Amino acid sequence: MGNCGKLMGMLVAVLAFPPAGAVAQDSHEPVEITAEQGLEWRQQDKALIAEGSVVLTRGVTKLQAETVSAYYRDSKAEGQQEVYRVDASGNVRIASDGTTGYGDNAAYDLDQGVFVLSGGKPRLEATDLTVTAAQNLEYWEHKNLAVARGDAVARSGDRRIVANVLSAFVEPGGEGKGKLHRVEAIGAVVITTSEDTAKGEEAVYDAASGLATLCGDVEIRRGDSVLRGQCAEINLNTGVSRLVGGGGSVGGLIQQKVN
Repeated sequence: MGNCGKLMGMLVAVLAFPPAGAVAQDSHEPVEITAEQGLEWRQQDKALIAEGSVVLTRGVTKLQAETVSAYYRDSKAEGQQEVYRVDASGNVRIASDGTTGYGDNAAYDLDQGVFVLSGGKPRLEATDLTVTAAQNLEYWEHKNLAVARGDAVARSGDRRIVANVLSAFVEPGGEGKGKLHRVEAIGAVVITTSEDTAKGEEAVYDAASGLATLCGDVEIRRGDSVLRGQCAEINLNTGVSRLVGGGGSVGGLIQQKVN
């Protein structure tokens, strides 16, 4: 096999490397990989290929997939290596400090502390929060930030935010108990509750106050009644909406019930 060593037929294969440098999260934690089918060590490529119910752990992050490729490099410490990138495919699940991401594929940059989920309909879950995307979904561990692209949707309780791009900031918490802090939405934004539907080009939603601020051709509907303007503030907790600033005219149509 030349420079390629191969271990097959092992019930569990385990390797541990120091993680990538100081910018990486949990920089003193090792990377550990286990696999049920086998582990292929490609020394020339500086890669480890694990197959069959693979589990990779690093600090508070746990990645599970059918196939995992871990790429390493020589570290500053003599005689040691560090894993800097992981590619995963097949029923990918990544749990990280209160959030859990799912997708067909994942690319995990350990230097930056960010993983990108793609394939199928990638999603990220936390307490009372689900974020999905049609294209891909990034999660930045240092910022506790999920970025969903393409028909992005964030759901929290009876509230649903749809946009071309969504950025959801999550308050970290152990055992999958991260909570939504704020959502920033750009492009074809639609916010719906059990009673109202609001549209605009940009929006910011604060989960604690329930306040959503929209700008850009705003339209707010409740039943057959509608308000229109350039900017609006909507309190999703109280149901109170008001048009604010932004220039241009504002208008509304209140439909009366006919007995």
